[in-house]
Amino acid sequence: MKNWQADLLIMLAASIWGFSYISSRWGLMTCSPALFLVLRFSVAALAVYPFIQASLKKGNNRLRLEGFILGLLMGGGYLLQTYSINFTTVARASFLTGMCLLAIPILNYLLFREVVKIHSLIGVIMAVIGLYIFLDPSFSGINSGDVIGIIAIPVWALYMIYMSVFTQGKTDPSVTTIFLFWQLVGVVPLAFITFIAFESGLFFAPLHPDLGKGLLVTPLFLAGLLLNALIASLVTVFLQTKAQRYTTAVQAMICFQMEPLVAIFSAWLVLDETINANTAVGGLIIIAAVLFSELGGLWSLGRKKTA
Repeated sequence: MKNWQADLLIMLAASIWGFSYISSRWGLMTCSPALFLVLRFSVAALAVYPFIQASLKKGNNRLRLEGFILGLLMGGGYLLQTYSINFTTVARASFLTGMCLLAIPILNYLLFREVVKIHSLIGVIMAVIGLYIFLDPSFSGINSGDVIGIIAIPVWALYMIYMSVFTQGKTDPSVTTIFLFWQLVGVVPLAFITFIAFESGLFFAPLHPDLGKGLLVTPLFLAGLLLNALIASLVTVFLQTKAQRYTTAVQAMICFQMEPLVAIFSAWLVLDETINANTAVGGLIIIAAVLFSELGGLWSLGRKKTA
């Protein structure tokens, strides 16, 4: 698979995540966040297991552990982002999540002494500027949700970095399915412990009404759960796991900036939410950042071949 093909698959995964904001809203209307993640990723793991049993048997303990670690990082990112949204605005929480674009090159250098390429660095800066304009977050004062969002930044960055580290150079197709399954499984215990500790009311009252909803099964909840489990979890994690070995963590995260664009567009399309000038300008800058980084990568590759 070529770099640009891998990036297209990651953009597809990001677009699916963007559309899933609507189905997530359906699920979270009558279910507390951590419990929803427990159910979402349990359903996804159980749904895929019968079809990948043979591939799972080919794996060794190292592959299973790597997949499980990725699942813990992904689960940590999801939980922190969801909790952040409950204590701050969606725009501020989304902007802080996007800031792992800046954290990835820093952590990559600290961990592996990897220097980011100039076209990727320019793409990162453009994407951050576009994201700020696009989301228009108002940072008049730091609140608890912002602090949780800041904690999530290195978690998401480490997830993207170690996805590249663990998958790089592994060409056996069974590796994708092993990582897929153990990532889905890895989210569940972390989300369950979080549910018991912060949402169940066993130890203390939930800190926010949204965290103490428990579970009320409705047709809309079931639709949200199934769409998130089978499409926004199973399909997207498969696409990312399959594709990211052929690209870098920085480039993958730039491609993931398609997520807020699609989320806003789908909210406009389905929920009649408005799109203002900031949304349009910021969105165009983000798209330009993705294209610049992509074309810069192709140009750099072309120069290497002719050298």
